[in-house]
Amino acid sequence: MYYTVSNSIDKISKPLLDSFDRLGADPYLKGDFVFRYRSFGEGRVKGDEILWVEEGDFFQSSDINTYAGGMQRRFAPLGREAREFVEQLMADAHLRGMFDGEELTIGVHQMRVTADDTHTGYPAPEGFHHDGFDYVVVNAIAQHNVNGGTSMIADATSEDIIVFDRVMNAGETLILDDKAVKHYVSPFTPKLPGQARRDVIVVTVKVDD
Repeated sequence: MYYTVSNSIDKISKPLLDSFDRLGADPYLKGDFVFRYRSFGEGRVKGDEILWVEEGDFFQSSDINTYAGGMQRRFAPLGREAREFVEQLMADAHLRGMFDGEELTIGVHQMRVTADDTHTGYPAPEGFHHDGFDYVVVNAIAQHNVNGGTSMIADATSEDIIVFDRVMNAGETLILDDKAVKHYVSPFTPKLPGQARRDVIVVTVKVDD
């Protein structure tokens, strides 16, 4: 499996949409313009249950993440609305059938990326990349006034071999084999004057031995 696309629109609630407005700024961005807001949570999955870890750091090596790798990063804790979304997601039999294992460690990133008339939004400032896990589950939650923000998947052997190339619709879930592919989302600007925003929840999955 390189990737598969499924639908999660039934799991997106009004409280979840509203929770993106309360995200704190990403403190690890470079430059003066804050274009990303986020929270993070980690959990252990066994069967249909998730045991959430109250606090946790997120680490990627600089080989994996050339933009912000090589450091322990700590973000605001994941809120109740995002946890409930992920609990429904991980209980979905179709999704769980994609993973080669019943016991999983997950990292959940709730993120809003913004742009305005003078600043570009960068969903993936590190470019094409692996996340360093077994699977990555990208959930498109909402977007507003976005020009760009195209999701792209390339074969791990060459970024010239593109196997997926389009804007994800709200409610779509993209499941990636992180070892088989690299992924990327292009920068975006406002379609009309004003602010643009793109809201996603990304779940990294490690299959526990």
